[in-house]
Amino acid sequence: MKVAKVDETKRCIYVHLFTDKNFHDPARSLNHQMAQSDLFKQQPDVFLTSHSPAKISTPTLSSKTSTTSDSTNGNSTSTSVPAKPHLRRALSGPKGGGGGNTTSTITPPETPSSPTHSLQLPSLLELPPAGNNMDVYVSVACHPGHFVLQPWRDMYKLVVLMGEMILYYNKTEEKPLNIEKNQIYAAKVENNWHRVLVKGVLTNGLVSVYELDYGKHELVSCTQLRPLIKEFRQLPFQGITAQLAGVKPRQWSEEASIVFRNHVEKKPLVAQLEAIQEATNPWDRKLTVFLVDTSQEERDIWVHDIMAEFADELTNEL
Repeated sequence: MKVAKVDETKRCIYVHLFTDKNFHDPARSLNHQMAQSDLFKQQPDVFLTSHSPAKISTPTLSSKTSTTSDSTNGNSTSTSVPAKPHLRRALSGPKGGGGGNTTSTITPPETPSSPTHSLQLPSLLELPPAGNNMDVYVSVACHPGHFVLQPWRDMYKLVVLMGEMILYYNKTEEKPLNIEKNQIYAAKVENNWHRVLVKGVLTNGLVSVYELDYGKHELVSCTQLRPLIKEFRQLPFQGITAQLAGVKPRQWSEEASIVFRNHVEKKPLVAQLEAIQEATNPWDRKLTVFLVDTSQEERDIWVHDIMAEFADELTNEL
């Protein structure tokens, strides 16, 4: 964030928001990206004030050579890592991809031309091959057997998308909508608009939905759902479920789940892909990954080592 102006009379501060360290370049700010959006130009009277499209912590971590252990033979390897704006990688990252500075702008139609179920789903989220690494943000962590990752490199795209969804849907009139189970919609949750999958329609007017970009389950009123138009189906769904590699599957206790949650939830980490379980629907894909906390200067923390020790302690107590 960079303060552009302070208005004492209005008790208001005007700021530029950034997703990386290039705060000296206003052209790379989220403000500039939103202003260049065709949708914003069409609806300039809409203001984004207290509505935050995404709550994302952006730690500043140093880039340095990291030492990690091979999980199969116990040998240590030292890898030199290139500098990165916010997250130091534990090992060399996947080739290709990488985000960039370009974002697509949208011009949504006034009314959707076709029913929600007939619109095409976004393409699958691209993942590096098994054995490679990717920088991730853990949006939800229940226990080592179930958590949700988001690719760090594309988080700014999701922020821009949600901002555009706010601009569009806050100006869209509520119309009767035939809500169907297992279909994709836009849903208003806590003043933000999310891309969701309907899991169930209740008789009391509430709808059970799954946030496809964040991995959360929510109950919302049926009046808070809108068709997810084509323009908001271009970015692949950003949430992908995962389980922790390096530990045996088990019924994790509440205490163990809390320990795991405290180490990974709402944190940027490095994920080393062990296996990718593909599925017909993008929300059914599942990864098996090692999670590495690279925020410590002294050493990298492999989360499965913590959970394995925790599991051993519980076993010895039985």
